[in-house]
Amino acid sequence: MATICNVSEERALDIKNLEFTYSSADEPSLKEISMPIAKNSITALIGPSGCGKSTLLRSINRMHDLYPGNKYEGEIIYNGRNILDKKEDLIDLRIKIGMIFQKPTAFPMSIKDNVAYGLKLQGIKNKTELADRVEKALKDAAIWKEVQDRLKHDANGLSGGQQQRLCIARAIAVEPEILLFDEPTSALDPISTQGIEELVTELKEKVSIVIVTHNMQQAARVSDYTGFMYLGELIELGKTEELFVTPKERLTEEYITGKFG
Repeated sequence: MATICNVSEERALDIKNLEFTYSSADEPSLKEISMPIAKNSITALIGPSGCGKSTLLRSINRMHDLYPGNKYEGEIIYNGRNILDKKEDLIDLRIKIGMIFQKPTAFPMSIKDNVAYGLKLQGIKNKTELADRVEKALKDAAIWKEVQDRLKHDANGLSGGQQQRLCIARAIAVEPEILLFDEPTSALDPISTQGIEELVTELKEKVSIVIVTHNMQQAARVSDYTGFMYLGELIELGKTEELFVTPKERLTEEYITGKFG
């Protein structure tokens, strides 16, 4: 059984006895994961490569459903319902639970059209409303001043750090409740990394955040809670400052002190 701290805040998600098995595997990649995700907080997931961090993250908005044969068991409770139910509207779910990937994925279109993409899918056609929502999202993603004079330019002309902030703007334009970040700064330089970390910290006032990172210093800097995973299991979830200073589990202590990983 994992050691899990008491999350006193309201919960954005409750993960209960979650197991996930890839279609090509005999054994589950996630084993009996149970953990709360606090609302308007940042929860970091750390652990060695292959321990299930990204697999767990992608389970939260059913990204694995893009490939047939993958199997979930257990529950992920969001707004009072189990989103692993086969009747779940996955398009709506991925609007409410957005995802930012390791490598920035700007669409081959203008900066403005990148941010407006999800809004148009929602049926918003009014040009004034679209322009206002795009501007707000770019401001919230701290990139408006850099792109306001070139909104019609190709988004792929932006730097890596700018493209990552553009992807964040695209995600928040549709007003999600939860954002999932999968190694969002691993391909970025230190200055861009600092900018993304500052942005993530600001965003938690509006959304609940789960971030996967190999960088323990990053987890310590930005997160309120940290979960340590190993071999598909959640070993410990605690308040970040407590987990790094006084971990409850021997495996957690050995990982954060560099004895393996």
